Amino acid sequence: MNEYLEKLDAHLGNIKRTAEEESDPHRSKILWNYLHHGAFEVGGDWERIFEPEFIVDDPHYELREGHEAMVLDGQDEVGEFYKSLEDANLMFIDEGNHQLFVNDDGLAEFASEAEFVSGQTILDEGLDSWYYQDVEIDDPDATYVKKCQHATFWPYTEDERLLGEMIYQITPYEVLQVSPEEVPPLDEVEELVEKYYPENVDGPTPYAADPA
Repeated sequence: MNEYLEKLDAHLGNIKRTAEEESDPHRSKILWNYLHHGAFEVGGDWERIFEPEFIVDDPHYELREGHEAMVLDGQDEVGEFYKSLEDANLMFIDEGNHQLFVNDDGLAEFASEAEFVSGQTILDEGLDSWYYQDVEIDDPDATYVKKCQHATFWPYTEDERLLGEMIYQITPYEVLQVSPEEVPPLDEVEELVEKYYPENVDGPTPYAADPA
């Protein structure tokens, strides 16, 4: 299996095990929600995030990942954001190393993430930005992987519906040139994460009866 696919599977698999082992029903459902949400995002089925069982009607997102803070209010703005990522063919892979914490108010995670882009994309963003410290792009047409660590907090309601996301990049990017063979094929990414969908997951997810 592709190296990045293995890391993604490890990341999602750890969330699944944590959800299964959590004895508190409220906290366990938060973790299952988080697992399915992540699978929908990476699998290209982000519209399913907005099923009423998963999220409130007016979610609030605060994102700071290598650029000015982005604030999104409501399902329309959040949906437009996900659609823009899809249109730009951006692929984000959680790298498997993460620390996950959950309480009655929601969950927090410290994790690493990889994004695959062209050298020209990085040059267009500007190498003078703080998050591109000492980065050199030798070939604008080559593919590069950008890695960074981020911290997140996702608050939840008492009935385990997502209130929003707070995601903050906390380290500069590590940038490495990669061969096309190292980039995980999108169809293989989708096939992998689909096993973490509610209707496919091998576990007692409270969302198993949700419609596809």
